[in-house]
Formats: sequence, structure tokens, C-alpha cells
Amino acid sequence: MQQIEFQESEESLDLRKIIGKYLGKWPWFIASVLLFIIVAFVYLRYAIPQYQSTTTLKFDKKQSDLSGALIDLDNLGLGLGNADELKSEVAVVSSRPILMKVVENLNLNVQYYNSGEIRDSELFTKVPIEAKIISYKTDIKKFVSSEYLVKEVSGNDFVLEGIDKKKVKGSFNKNLTLDFGTVVLQKVPGLTFKDKYKIVFWNPQEKVKSLEKKIQVDLPDQKAMLMDISIIGTVPEKSEAILNEVTKQYNLDGLRDKNLQAQNTQEFIDKRLEVISRDLSGVENQKEDFQNRNRIVDLQAQAQLALQNTTDNTKQLLQQQTQLDLLNSLQSEASKGSNQLMPSNLGLNPSLEQAISQYNTLVISRNKTLKQATNENPAVIEMNKEISSLKEIVRDNISQQKATIQASIAQINSQISASNGMIEKVPGQSKVYRGIERQQNLKEQLFLFLLQKREENAINLSVNVPKAKIVNPAYTIDAPVSPKKIIILLAALILGLLVPAGIFYLFFMWDDKIYNRADIAEISSLGVLVDIPALKDDQNHLVQRNDFSELAESFRILVSNLKFVLPKKDSAKVILVTSSVKGEGKTLVSVNLALTLGSKNGRSLLIGSDVRNPQIQRYDDERIKNTGLTEYLYDETINVEDLIHTSDTNPECDVIYAGSIPPNPQELLSNGRYQKLISEISSRYEYIVIDSAPLMLVSDTLSISDTADASIYVVRSGVSRRILIEFANKLVKESKIKNVSFVINDVAKNVGGYGYGYNYGYGYGYTVDKKKNWWQKLFNK
Repeated sequence: MQQIEFQESEESLDLRKIIGKYLGKWPWFIASVLLFIIVAFVYLRYAIPQYQSTTTLKFDKKQSDLSGALIDLDNLGLGLGNADELKSEVAVVSSRPILMKVVENLNLNVQYYNSGEIRDSELFTKVPIEAKIISYKTDIKKFVSSEYLVKEVSGNDFVLEGIDKKKVKGSFNKNLTLDFGTVVLQKVPGLTFKDKYKIVFWNPQEKVKSLEKKIQVDLPDQKAMLMDISIIGTVPEKSEAILNEVTKQYNLDGLRDKNLQAQNTQEFIDKRLEVISRDLSGVENQKEDFQNRNRIVDLQAQAQLALQNTTDNTKQLLQQQTQLDLLNSLQSEASKGSNQLMPSNLGLNPSLEQAISQYNTLVISRNKTLKQATNENPAVIEMNKEISSLKEIVRDNISQQKATIQASIAQINSQISASNGMIEKVPGQSKVYRGIERQQNLKEQLFLFLLQKREENAINLSVNVPKAKIVNPAYTIDAPVSPKKIIILLAALILGLLVPAGIFYLFFMWDDKIYNRADIAEISSLGVLVDIPALKDDQNHLVQRNDFSELAESFRILVSNLKFVLPKKDSAKVILVTSSVKGEGKTLVSVNLALTLGSKNGRSLLIGSDVRNPQIQRYDDERIKNTGLTEYLYDETINVEDLIHTSDTNPECDVIYAGSIPPNPQELLSNGRYQKLISEISSRYEYIVIDSAPLMLVSDTLSISDTADASIYVVRSGVSRRILIEFANKLVKESKIKNVSFVINDVAKNVGGYGYGYNYGYGYGYTVDKKKNWWQKLFNK
């Protein structure tokens, strides 16, 4: 079979297919981008800008050139030792005690807002009223915040309205009890009350938590001992005030720690000097008494001698134990009943070595004799007696040697024990002696050190140097850090493209419909003869004579390609047109193919073989007679001439309609009459086109497939699914239909687009509603 296809590289085809799918949905992309950009502009219009404020601190390293004595003052607050200590200060700067002081001093647990219709803008400096929280109720841990509107200010009176619309009247400079505690409101001189203001009272702990999250501490250059403290907020004046107060409280906290530590050090030094003065004289007397009592001259030399004796005795003990192990092994060999050779030259006692040598010599001689004589030989018997006697002598010598070595081991162990006893005394004596000397040296050094530190501590108390120098007071960058207009608009553009792309990607991923030749080529090796263009409802669905429409041209191409598929024969060439399910355009292709094949050079015949659901009559206005294919199949008396009708569209094309719908279509089509009909009329026509039933729904077509010279398998673009192509491949593989080629029907111009909806069904009286809903038109369905 030859395949008429336009060959392209797979990579180029895939790229065009993917791009075509998404380009077909360009209105959705434009609408999505516009929507996201509009949302971005609305957000930028009403978003509150955030500004970053920063301050820089510089820490001095501890100085060693002020005085030699000041080198030891590492813990008295005159600087930091290294970069690691600078890292530890990061946690101190943003610690909760310091932040609590900042909240209290700046009254941050009360926030003021200029109330607006859409958003509220925070105020910090130019506020005509000032509120303070005097006390909280006992359940302060449960309190987070409380919000009120200040309204109806007249004279010295005002009204607070809560979020629950509950109003509370009060007077300036007088305590006012609210749900969470007691507050007082004061007027700020020089500022006029305008409109209405919102006041939010906070639990101080909540504000401390908020500052912990907002304040950022960085170390830009650890070698230079610099620290940047920054905060992002909507009111630059407030952010700068917070940073300045943080650095102030941090330095004050460092000074308090330094002074408190110095005072505690002074008290400690004075107490210790009194105690050490008494202890020093007692240690010196203790050292003298210990030397006289233990008669110590040179403790180290005495210990060295005892250790050398222990080492020598240990070596001798190891040698004796080795000899004893050899004797035990040899005794085990000598105790065996058989007269076997014994190991010799083991470095044992000479008498024992001699006895073993004699024994081995005699055993060797007996073994040589046994090679020429038996055990009953007198010489062998005599030698066995001598061997037994020598073996007994060897055992006695081994026992004597073991006793001697065991006695020597006992003596060596006694000497080792004596030396160890002497050595054991040395550490205790040395420990006590060194302890006494250590106490003496320690007391002397500590006494001198404390005298020195008392003077240094007095100097430190008089120095009030801040812990960190403020290099840059708090300042705010002019440009807001958020929202970033360019970034947000760019993000809106990207999201506007990605969101529909993601949605369509999921849609395409689950879409298993066939759209073009490439889709079929992916799962089937069968050729595609032609693409039938999609037709609108108001267009003519039949090929007319002298027709030059796209529909007519596509069927002319189909006829041309069929010439390469059909065999050469004198009788009519039979073409079977089928599909997998109903609604794929099988009848449309059958009718127009028959109309196109009919010409003056040769007539064509169209046989409506879908007897269950005949559809050919929909395309012919001629009055249909009752006699059709069904009647011919079950009534042998009917003449073929009674079946044939000439098409009113093309007089060179004849039609045999399906006839009445039978109760047993399968039996009729398989009774052999159908093959007889084809054989009878094949000489009268050049082409016979069979409009058959769908293969997946019924088996009728398989009963007549043997009459066809070529089979056209119709699939509908955007409707037929891949599983239907696999079904066609299976039929071809099983040789149930032959010489098969595909025809793609209803191919739209934007063939890469998606969006056809279709329900499979088949049966009597089943019709397809081709009216499109608004959503189908929107999705190109």
C-alpha cells in the first residue's frame, strides 16, 4: 500500500503543532493579560507604599595600648574581642527587653490612623490627640488589640466608637475605662482636629513580636565591626524614631551591664582579698609539716627507681609464662597414647630436649623397621618397650620443669607486687605535695592579681563609653521598597500568560482526540488519503457538477489518491466506507465519493449498507421507493433493477438505498445474497461505493468486508479519539478489513485548535443535534 502523505521532520511537526494549539486560543491570553494588568493597577492604586529606614553602628575592638593591665579587662565592656562576639550582639539588638523599652518610650502600643473610605493611612507625628494606656485588666494575656473611632469632638469631650458600633463618651485628660483597661486621651497643642481618626490600642507584647519580625540586623563588614539595623514601614518618621530608640536603648543597656558588672567585681575583690590573706600563711605551714612527716628528699627519683624494677620483673615474668605454655603443650602431646614424634628444639631445658631427641630417634627407627617387619617382630617389640620408657622419662622431665618455672613465676610476682606498692605510694605523696605547692602559688598569684584588678576596676567605673558608635543616624530611602511597580506589572503580564497556558496545558494533556494527519501517524502506520474541510450548516454538503468548492476539490484529491490504492481490474472497483462510531461523517464521505466518481467515462453506484440506521436518503431529494437492499437480501424474487435509483444530483451516479429496517440485519448481510448482488452488478459500473455500518458498534460491516477492494476508514477531526484509531489498527492486524486508508473529515482551518464535544451512540432513530450552544461557539466547538 502506498501512502500519500506530506513528509516533514518530527521535530518541526511537533513544534508547529504545539504552537498552533496555543495560538488558536489567543483571545483568552489577551483577556487574561488584560485582567491581571487591571488587577495590578488597582492594587498599585490602593496599596500602601513601604519604605526602608536604616541606621549603622560601629563597634570598637578592645584596646591593648591604653595600659598593660587593661588587656585583661575583656569582660568589662570597653569593646568587642572579635567578629564572633559581634555576631552575638545581633541577638542583643533585637532582644525583647530592649524592644519593650522602645515600645514604652515611643508609645508604640497606640497607633493612629486617618480614617478613609477605602484605606486608612497611619499617622505618627501630626496627630491632634495623644492616647496612653494607664493600666490593663487582669486578663491582659488574652488581649491583642482594640480599635476605636474618635468622633464628635466638642470642647473637652469626645466619643469613641468601637467596631461593634458601641459608643463610649469621655473627656480629655481624664481616665476612661474600656473593655481591655484604662486609657487617657490628651489634646496636642497647635494641631486642629479634622474629620475622624482611628485609634488602635495594642498589647505591648504583640507590638514587641511585630518589631522582632520587622527589624533586620545585618553585618555588612565583620572585619570593620559594622552593623546595619533596618526596618520597613509605611511611615518613615516612625521607622526612624524606632531605629534611633533601639540604638539608644542598646547603648544604655550596655552601659548598665558594664557598671553593674564593675560594681559586683569591686565587692567581690574586696571580700576575696581578706580570705586569701589568711589562707596564704596556712598553706606555707602545711607544706613544711608534710615534708618532715614523709621524709621526702627527691620524690621523682624514688618513683623512677621503683618503676624500672617493675619493668625488668615484668619482662622476666613474660619469658617464664611463655616457657610454661610450651611445657603445657608438650605435656599434652606426651600424654597421648600413640607413639608419635614430639616437637623439639623449643628452647627448653637441655635434659628435656635430649630425652625428646632420643625418643624421636627411636620412633623413627621403629617406623623404618615396620616397613620390613611386623609388630610381632622381637626387635619391634623391644623398641616399643624402649619408646614407652623414654616417653615416661619425657613426661617426668616436663613435670619437673613446670614446677621449677611455676616457682620462678611466683617469686617474680612477689617482687612486682613489692615494687608496685612503692609506686602506688608515690602518686598519693606527689599529689599531696603538688597540691600544697599549687595552693601556695595560686594564693600568691591571686593575691597580686586581685590587687591589680581593684585598681583597674576603679578606672573602668569612671569611663562611660557607649557600647557602639552611631555612624549613620536613622535615615529613609526615598524610593519605596514595595510595591515595585515594574515588578508587579511584569508579574501581572507573566501570570496573565502562564495562567491560561497552564489551564490549556492541562486541557491539552487530557485531550485524546484526533485532529490531523500527524495525530494518526503517531499511532498508526496506515496512510491518510485526504482531509475533508469542515462545513458550516448553511453550506452545501454535496458535491455538485462543475463544482469548484473546497469540498469538491478535497473529494477530487480523494479520487486521485484512490487510484494508487485500488487494484487494476476489468469489473467494478468496490470501495467500502466505514468508521468506528456514528457521527464521524461516514455517510457524507460515501455520498460525495460516489457523486465524484460518477462521470461520462464510467458510472458509479452507492449502496446504503447501514441497514440499522440508514442515512443516505438525507442527501437525496428523490422520492424513495419501498424496495431497497433489505428487501433484496431476504426476498430472492426481487430484481436488481427494482433497487437502483439515479441520483438527482449527478445522473451518472446510481443509488441503492438500505430499505426497511430489519429485525435481523446481521443474518441478512451474512446470508450470501450481498456478495451475489455485488457480483451481478459489478460489470455495469466502474466504481461501487458501500456505505457500511460503524465497526465498533455492530459487526454488520465485517460480514460484507470481503467484497471490497479497498476500505476507507473515516475519522472526524476533533471528535474521533485515539482509542478508535487503535481499534482500526487491531482490525487491520486481525485481517478483518483489508487495504485500509484513513480519511479525516471535518478538518477546521485552525486544525491545531481544541474544543470539539461529542457523545458516541448508535441505534434506531438516533440523531445528532448539530446546533451549537454559545459556549461551543466560544471554544470553537
